[in-house]
Amino acid sequence: MNAIGIRRIPLLSNDDAWQRLPGAPELSQQLPMWARMFVGPLPLTTARALELDAMHRSGDRLDGRLRALVRWAAADANGCNASKKQAIADFRRTGSTEELTTLAMTPGEQSAVAFARRLMAEAYAITDDEMKLLAEFFTEEQVVGLVALLAHASYQDRIILALGAAEDEVTPPPVTVRFARPKPTAAPPTPILPADPTAITTDRERFQTGIDSQKTRPGHIRIPSHGEALRRMGDGHPMAWQVGLAWSRVCYGFQPELTDAWFACTGAFRQETDLDMVFQNAVFWVITESLQCFY
Repeated sequence: MNAIGIRRIPLLSNDDAWQRLPGAPELSQQLPMWARMFVGPLPLTTARALELDAMHRSGDRLDGRLRALVRWAAADANGCNASKKQAIADFRRTGSTEELTTLAMTPGEQSAVAFARRLMAEAYAITDDEMKLLAEFFTEEQVVGLVALLAHASYQDRIILALGAAEDEVTPPPVTVRFARPKPTAAPPTPILPADPTAITTDRERFQTGIDSQKTRPGHIRIPSHGEALRRMGDGHPMAWQVGLAWSRVCYGFQPELTDAWFACTGAFRQETDLDMVFQNAVFWVITESLQCFY
């Protein structure tokens, strides 16, 4: 709930919410509160978001203890108590009897937790030295997995906080279901771009200087070749065109499954909302400007 105790959109019962998910099995699983609020207007997006959530909270991409530590730190930095509670519950599911918030962390865990807090607060200020420190303790795949987990944390915490979605007494485990994928009812809209993209800034010179500066900086992590990324994606991948983007090559080159799951979320959202592309790009501009991200 929000500060005055009122949820901002209706909260469905678990059974009602489960039945709205596309292709949900007859036997239901307990859904988190944010999903029971989100599923009414956006069932396809909720299904994809639940799948992505489960991938980040399970599997062997990252150690379960590390996942919980990093997720708790991100939620704490974002002021999201529901996600802090989830991280503690996931940590207990690893079988540990320790308290997550008082663990004696290894140097690698300390670096990952500090990175999580920094990324939530001021991602634009991450330094080469901070990334080099992570690389001393983790593989390239693990570093990209950490960044993907924290990007998901930022997205999920903001949904929870915006909806006023507190959590039930018992925090449910990840929902381990692959839901149906209905075909789009219409082709995605063609983006409408302004004739002069730089015209949307009030300080064109500063904007262009920032872009030029970013282009000359070396990346914090190795960028896989086009061929390497395509091999990780597999033959005939529908998103193969993404390898033309450096950040997509990093994501697909090191964590292709997580990347596919993220694009499935954004694709479902576009399909369900059918928002005007000019409006979408305007919102994207506001967000990237506030994060000082020249992309």
